Amino acid sequence: MTRLLLRYRRTLILSSALLVSFVLMTLQVRSHSALTDQTKRILLTSVSPFLHIASVSKAAAVFVWNEYIDLRRVRRDNHLMKEEVRQLRAQVGELRETSLENYRLAHLLEMRSHAGVEAVAVKVIGKDVTNWFRTILIDRGTNAGIDRYMTVVASEGLVGRVVDVSALSARVQLMTDPESAVGCLVQRSRVTGVATGSQGGTVQIKYLPQMADVTVGDRIITSGMGGTIPKGIPLGRVIRSSRPNGALFQETEVQPLVNFSRLEEVLVLKKPPANDLAW
Repeated sequence: MTRLLLRYRRTLILSSALLVSFVLMTLQVRSHSALTDQTKRILLTSVSPFLHIASVSKAAAVFVWNEYIDLRRVRRDNHLMKEEVRQLRAQVGELRETSLENYRLAHLLEMRSHAGVEAVAVKVIGKDVTNWFRTILIDRGTNAGIDRYMTVVASEGLVGRVVDVSALSARVQLMTDPESAVGCLVQRSRVTGVATGSQGGTVQIKYLPQMADVTVGDRIITSGMGGTIPKGIPLGRVIRSSRPNGALFQETEVQPLVNFSRLEEVLVLKKPPANDLAW
């Protein structure tokens, strides 16, 4: 019993004080005396600290509650703002990607108009760039008028040629494929040879005579020999050339101008032009 009284002593004291106050107020109404006034003052003096504490506690509770509500509102607003920022960043990324794609397509369309060749702009949808076979897959096929052996180019130069085609897609053999062979010539000296792919991803120029005028930095273009790939399309630049003793031909290595790992859109040339391409 004692523990219970000690535990709730503040509540009991406050309740008793309020009860006494009520009794005194009742007595004051009925009779007015000095004893009553004195008792009332004593009671008010004793109860005032408790009332002050109760008032302060209430104000503190209201403050804490309001702060809690404000904090929840701030957290909610922060979450909404973060979500809005995320969406805006995604939209900016999409707009930037669209802008880059439009820029690349504009270059391809400009190249098509300069080439004077009927061409189809297509997207690269797959790549196979293993050491044994280098091809890409494009999103157009016979339904768009694409057929085997058509030339495929990028804004920098030759990509390769179509080797397999279906109604809705086609496979393009890259010029870096070891099985690829393209007639070419040194643009400066007009010496002809055959460009073939290599396991290292570069292009080897075969059948250049020992005394042919070839130096590092020379630009290599297609020669048009064979009739499948038009003349004048850039291939790359010479990065190494040597004349081994006893060999019939030079050993010449060319770095392609096209970055095959970054191809996204290309042009398929549907008809060879009568003259050199104006690249």
